[in-house]
Amino acid sequence: MIDKKYSIGLDLGTSSVKAVLFDGKKVVESLSAPFSFRESKLEDGAQYIGFSVDEYAEIVFKVISNLAKVVNGKVSGIAMASASGNTVICDKNYNAVIDAYSWTNSAFKEESLKVYGEIDREYAANVSGWGYAGALPLSHLAHVKIHSPNVIENCAKICMSTEYLLYKMTGKWGIDRSTAVPFFLLEQTTAKWHKPYLKALNISEDLLPNVYESGDFLGNITKEFSCKYGIDENCKVYLGSFDHPSGAIANGVVNEGELLLSCGTSWVLFFPYHDREVLIKNRILCDTFLSKEKGLWGGMCSVPQVSKKIDKIIESNISKTDAIKLFNEYSKKANKGADGLRINPTTDMDLDFSAYSKENIARALMEGAAYLLKDKLDFLSSLGIEFNSVKMAGGPSQSEIWVDIIRYIINKPVEVVYGVDSGAVGAAKRAFN
Repeated sequence: MIDKKYSIGLDLGTSSVKAVLFDGKKVVESLSAPFSFRESKLEDGAQYIGFSVDEYAEIVFKVISNLAKVVNGKVSGIAMASASGNTVICDKNYNAVIDAYSWTNSAFKEESLKVYGEIDREYAANVSGWGYAGALPLSHLAHVKIHSPNVIENCAKICMSTEYLLYKMTGKWGIDRSTAVPFFLLEQTTAKWHKPYLKALNISEDLLPNVYESGDFLGNITKEFSCKYGIDENCKVYLGSFDHPSGAIANGVVNEGELLLSCGTSWVLFFPYHDREVLIKNRILCDTFLSKEKGLWGGMCSVPQVSKKIDKIIESNISKTDAIKLFNEYSKKANKGADGLRINPTTDMDLDFSAYSKENIARALMEGAAYLLKDKLDFLSSLGIEFNSVKMAGGPSQSEIWVDIIRYIINKPVEVVYGVDSGAVGAAKRAFN
């Protein structure tokens, strides 16, 4: 009798980790755990939003361990999808020397300008796939170089939090081309580290992880990891991807004309597309996605951090306790159009809506978020990019009324398959070999 196979896929989000145990067809079990940031400082007192990457690793690894217990540790593969963009700097023993930088830090524009000079947005996009706005790891490294130069001068490895986890699991350093996009240092089309950025930071390529494709085998877990977390020592670790393309893999969004609405901290329209130049020219974020296998890049149109703004409006105008439950219940009781009330979550989060009923506030907020998606769809349509299939992932996909509102406003059928587990399932599929 052949033992049944199981893989574990993780979706490493902004403030929580989600994970699934997958049997090749369905989710057997799912778990999640939160983690938090803190105010961190460099040696000269410069502040940033940081976190202990070792405490973070322990949270992630306990989630993996608890899922593995369901099948007595018999897990054949593990892979991770991640929002990424968190910067880690390690010493010669490959331990973090300072708190990791969260991707949610505001732009360090002054430090960036001092280190790199003016970086043209289109230039940066042609290099990495994303336009540079003074944020994320390229900015974090400039911040460290200006305020704690010895940290970079004496470091032995520079990576993001996902690569740090992978190293602690396997003893090997690796990064896939998709996860590397928000790192900014990797050339998207050549898979080589961009020398002008490295020169400005005065670092060498050997300080950075080895580069692979999404889905590539990195290594087996170490014996130490196997013993500590109760996982079969033959378990293999595979490279994953950025979170939205992982959600697309889970939901079968792998051809042109197919769209994933990925509603997490930021709301993202992710779609396969053949022409990278069109994406870059029109300021659409570009992922490597299936460029090697099928010649298809991943386009991403984003409404950045909109969930935080939605939450603020809910807490201020609807409830601070049982907020999501009440939000859904109130919205079901309102009429379409919320009796004329319109709310734009990106611009109206500080407004007072106390003159309106909670039912209309809830409905208008859901509709307002849906209209933001429609604006993005209209923009893509103006470029000749149309969709005949739409899947939805993320927290809002669990709300039947919200999904119905989105269907109505974008005037397209919207299907929910794996919902909130999509990113983790996409990773689990990559690890199911």
